[in-house]
Amino acid sequence: MEITGERHVLTQDFSNLAEYYNHLMHLATYHYAEKFIGGKKVLDFGCGSGYGSSLLSKTAESVIGADISREAVDFANEKYAAKNLSFKTIDEIGDEKFDVITSFQVIEHVSNDQEYLNTLKKLLKPDGILLISTPDRENRLYPFQQPWNVFHLKEYSGKSLKNALAKDFKQVKILKMTAEKELVMSEISRTLKQKKITLPSTLPFYPHFLRVFLLKLQSNIFEKLKKTISKSPKPAEISKNSTPDFIQKYSVNHIKFEENPELSTDLLAICSHN
Repeated sequence: MEITGERHVLTQDFSNLAEYYNHLMHLATYHYAEKFIGGKKVLDFGCGSGYGSSLLSKTAESVIGADISREAVDFANEKYAAKNLSFKTIDEIGDEKFDVITSFQVIEHVSNDQEYLNTLKKLLKPDGILLISTPDRENRLYPFQQPWNVFHLKEYSGKSLKNALAKDFKQVKILKMTAEKELVMSEISRTLKQKKITLPSTLPFYPHFLRVFLLKLQSNIFEKLKKTISKSPKPAEISKNSTPDFIQKYSVNHIKFEENPELSTDLLAICSHN
């Protein structure tokens, strides 16, 4: 499976604290979901590499991981399939109904969020629960700015996500993902640089194709400049035989879900019909 950075793959190789934070954040959403899925029939919609579906299967009665990519589904079936866990393409789900649906880091990739949410609503049992996570644009983007991530079509604030979800679900609770300051600021500092550097390519009036073209062009130029200007050797990479200090210091338990934290990087929505 091609590794683009958008489908999270479990690894123990982290070059900096921000990379590790993002890893912990992905794990934490699935760990948080465990409180809702005991003995339940679960759909992990947009399962990617399948690691999260596998985590859920330890608690749920059954789990189906679904993804738009056949490549991702084949990868997940080979690596994670178990007695109560299977992987399908989204087209193969059919009319099955589920007690709980998780869809983590997906909504920012869809061109029509209401069509996406309508699909999830149809797949959810009347008394079911939907959990959705997505980046929090508040610290990632200026108010007028389009996403600097070329794979993201739209990014949400807590308010805009709740407004979108409220059209299909009666109950919507928005939590924000955070951690102690050093950990969460590693990611916020990274995204602050990104939103500044990419501003010329992410102005609001650019159509999608032009934004993507400009971002890729800008990235290529920066890479060539770095190779041309840099005379000194690259910093030594962390040895694969050693454990970085931040891995020893932080774990998934340091990721918190709060309604109004001082700092946050991602959103988690908990939705139901009742």
